[in-house]
Amino acid sequence: MVSLFKEKTSIGVFRLMLLSVVVHAKFFIHSPQVVVSTDNMLLAPLLKYIIDWPTLVLAMIYHALIVIQALRLNYILGNHKLFAHTNFTVAMCYILFTGLLPQWCVISEALVINILIIWLIHLLCQLYHTAKAGAVVFNIGLVTGIAILLYPPAYPLILIMLIGIMIIRPFKFTQLITYIIGTALPLYFLGAYLYFFDQFSHVQLYLPRLGLYKLDLSQKGTLIGCFSLILICVIGGFSYLQANMHKLLILARKCWIILFLMVLFFIPAPFTLAGAGWAAALLLMPAAAAIAGNLFYYNQQKVILAVLFWLLIFSAWFYSFNGWALLPKT
Repeated sequence: MVSLFKEKTSIGVFRLMLLSVVVHAKFFIHSPQVVVSTDNMLLAPLLKYIIDWPTLVLAMIYHALIVIQALRLNYILGNHKLFAHTNFTVAMCYILFTGLLPQWCVISEALVINILIIWLIHLLCQLYHTAKAGAVVFNIGLVTGIAILLYPPAYPLILIMLIGIMIIRPFKFTQLITYIIGTALPLYFLGAYLYFFDQFSHVQLYLPRLGLYKLDLSQKGTLIGCFSLILICVIGGFSYLQANMHKLLILARKCWIILFLMVLFFIPAPFTLAGAGWAAALLLMPAAAAIAGNLFYYNQQKVILAVLFWLLIFSAWFYSFNGWALLPKT
């Protein structure tokens, strides 16, 4: 089954759409919910408009977001030669991972912000070849600032993108200033808007309020199973990536380093922002799926890959349908 996603064919897009429908089979019974945070001042009010939309429309919106993000991420990595040949394993991993945790099978701010995170990955890859580095650096800062304002748990992007710029290009002080200006510009316009309406004192409500917070562990079995599967895939993908890193171009090696750092830096996000919850861990998925894609791309042991593939699907079904309630209680 996995071999179908290693092929570079136009039917691969249809297979990804079918995979999304299969993984999220729960939507045939229950409509995907629109979950918003009461603390989110910008994106949540926009998402509230679609809460009462018909079930079929919400399901189509969710599938469209997931599949488009998966395809876009897959295209970026293939176009910038992070894999030797074009394939759909990264898109496959992204769809499988996003179906594991029930908090990710909803239309949420984190799911929308992943569009911007994938865009930032593209901009970083584009920065290596461009002759107008200043413009791209400014755009990276601007998108980063917008993402954090729209969804404060994305705050690690400030450091991730800064390190990414320094990895991709030789350090220049002017680029640092350009990045800072781009990052601060959305906040500047927001502050100007609030000042104009005599609400400038509310500006702190739009900024991340950091601290240490305890997350809900009522679904301990689901959390352990979900993150264990993702960790196995990421570690396996990283080991195959290390073994084949010497075959890649310099840009590809730098991009893989940034994606690995993105996984590490986003781990604290759910624990350090009030109300973020496990939904914020969805921000890890673009980078995690990219690294895990190496496992399914390079590994030639079809039986192992098939077992892992179906284990991810059955786990998604088990967790989404609350399979724990069907197990005998002791």
